[in-house]
Amino acid sequence: MADPALLLAELRPLHNVASAVDGAAPIVAMAIFGCAAAIILTCTFGPWLAGRRALRRYALDNLAAARALPGEERLAAQAVILRRLVRALNAAAARERGAAWLASLDSAFSTRFFSKERGEAFGDALYRPPADLDVDALDESLERLFARIDR
Repeated sequence: MADPALLLAELRPLHNVASAVDGAAPIVAMAIFGCAAAIILTCTFGPWLAGRRALRRYALDNLAAARALPGEERLAAQAVILRRLVRALNAAAARERGAAWLASLDSAFSTRFFSKERGEAFGDALYRPPADLDVDALDESLERLFARIDR
């Protein structure tokens, strides 16, 4: 068996309690600094981030509210939502009519839905909608387009 005197010599020396407390001070200071930085960043960028998605929230909420309306009224409500969205994104484009309006919508949403697909119902066809127009399908398509809005 090993000599007890050698074993005692290999033991770690006792720690001073004051040095352990001194080592915690930088950690506490970093934690306070981190919390202060988080509060400052939240106060600075929080309202900006909340406002960025206000347009998307407006569009999706109004689209959901329009679902309760019957066919032609729902189509008119969707057209109003689209007009307001484009006005918020590009005021000049909101003044367009007919094919130019559909091209503005395609440009605003980076799609061909309005000029080449079912979205043509929001052009001149809005004033004489076809009898077989599927307003539910338009709702679903608009919901997908509105969900991509980054503002």
